[in-house]
Amino acid sequence: MNKIWQWLTSNVLGEIFTGVDSLITSDEERLALKNKLQQIINEKALESEKIATDIIQTEAKGNWLQRSWRPIIMLSFGFVVLYSKFIAPAFSLPNAELEPDFWELLRLGIGGYVIGRSAEKIATSITNKIEIKRKK
Repeated sequence: MNKIWQWLTSNVLGEIFTGVDSLITSDEERLALKNKLQQIINEKALESEKIATDIIQTEAKGNWLQRSWRPIIMLSFGFVVLYSKFIAPAFSLPNAELEPDFWELLRLGIGGYVIGRSAEKIATSITNKIEIKRKK
C-alpha cells in the first residue's frame, strides 16, 4: 500500500500539480488548488484504508474456515513439496514431477499470504490508532 501511495504522490500528483501550474497564473489560487487536491487525496486514502480494515475485521469475525483458509492452503502446498522432494524419493513412493505452474502458484500463494498477514497487522494498528484519536 505504501508503494502505491508513493507512486501516486510522486508521479500522478507531480503531473497534476504541473498542470495546475500551467493553467493558473496567480500564486494564491495555485496554492489553494494544490492544497485542496492534497486534502481530497488524503481523505480518499483514509477511506480506502478504512475499507480494507473493515474487510479484514469482517473476515476475522467469521467462522473458523474463513479465518484459516490461507494457512490451510499454504500447509497443503508445503505437504506437496515435502512429499515430492523428500518423502517419495526416500521411501521409493510414486511421485509426479511438479510442473512450473505449481511453483508459480506457490510463489503467488506465499506472496498473497505474506501480504494478507501484513495487511491484517497494519489494519489492527490503524484501527487502534483511529480509536485512540476518536477518544481524544
